[in-house]
Amino acid sequence: MRGAFGALQWTPDTFWKSTLTEYMHAIDGFNEAQGGSEAADSGPTNEELDALVARYG
Repeated sequence: MRGAFGALQWTPDTFWKSTLTEYMHAIDGFNEAQGGSEAADSGPTNEELDALVARYG
């Protein structure tokens, strides 16, 4: 919600009426407009995941 109300400047009504897909697309678009290049849905690599599992179980 912080991203919706802060960065996107959405009203609570807009936030609660949006779907998760709409929200994620809006965040991706905002990040791209601000010069971000990595998609929000990119997860850790297999090596990074293995390291996290080894560290935290």
